[in-house]
Amino acid sequence: MDDASALSPDPIRPGIGTSGTARNWPLNSWWVAAHGSEVSEKPIMRWIMELPIALYRTESQEAVALHNRCPHRWAPLHMGEVAGDRLICPYHGMEFEPSGQCMKVPTQDNTPSAIRIRAFPVEERYGFIWIWMGEASLADPDLIPADLAYLEDPAWYNVWGYKAVNANFMQIKENVLDLTHFSFLHKNSLGVTDWNRPPKVESANGRVTYSQFFENSPLAAIYAAAANKTPGKIVNRETWGTQLSPGAHHSAVNIYDPDPEPNGLSECFARVVHLTTPVSVGKTHYYWVMARDHGGPYDVEQTRAFIGKVFAEDVTMLEATQDMARRAADQDEALEFSVSADRAGVTGRRLVAAMTDAEKMQQE
Repeated sequence: MDDASALSPDPIRPGIGTSGTARNWPLNSWWVAAHGSEVSEKPIMRWIMELPIALYRTESQEAVALHNRCPHRWAPLHMGEVAGDRLICPYHGMEFEPSGQCMKVPTQDNTPSAIRIRAFPVEERYGFIWIWMGEASLADPDLIPADLAYLEDPAWYNVWGYKAVNANFMQIKENVLDLTHFSFLHKNSLGVTDWNRPPKVESANGRVTYSQFFENSPLAAIYAAAANKTPGKIVNRETWGTQLSPGAHHSAVNIYDPDPEPNGLSECFARVVHLTTPVSVGKTHYYWVMARDHGGPYDVEQTRAFIGKVFAEDVTMLEATQDMARRAADQDEALEFSVSADRAGVTGRRLVAAMTDAEKMQQE
């Protein structure tokens, strides 16, 4: 028998974010295009902010990002190959330098200087390839959050993963700025059920941070294993998270054990990094990193499987809300109510909106 609940109207909106169906991201910011291990001498493609980008490495292993469209007959350049530092079009063999300048048209002796494609500034840092989609002259590498330096610290261990999300990037950012959903959405997978009151929220220098201290709290299993402690042990836990930039967020779980085991840790620290890059209003690249200063190297496959399961709970909910908003005829008139626990998320939304609106005003 058919499932009546599965029958729904066709989408009437291409995508929707916290600011509606228009672009709600700034171009003049650093965004993660790929993990460094994904980019090699064989070109790959990423859709970023509704533009196709070809990514590859030169002979010296420098990362390059070019507009993934040959200006001759619009062939996707990532389907071609790299020779030396040049990306060669798979259709008619035109060769492009990392600067985007066409250096060779195989069928003629001269190469018009007007034939070129856009090259995007890129930086490789903390294991990721960061791309600047806005005005190239403003692409200051120092704007990549230095707070993430522990990802390159040999004293820390980390593992990364990726999810393709059919939802707006700000929905993900607001989700990680409000952990009161842990007690409901993740109550079975994580077993962290004491997020039952609003955290302290501070905003300064274009960032927003939430923080909360849990005194004499049972240690959840997810934190206990790496610290070699028994799940449920009573410890003190400090948790905070910061929206570092429109595309980067990290959160912390600091464990303080007033009664450590013999030769056990009295304190240990863990971080979760969320890197979100818009594909469009309704789609997002979502890279994540788990990091800690204890417990030895991660079991990569086991960790990816577990974290993938937990984050799938978030993604399922976000995609469901996105899909509902795309199909409901009354969505444009719908009211959204916020409560005290939403303060960090709403502040983060406003900070990104202010950057985006300022950019749009300059372009008018």
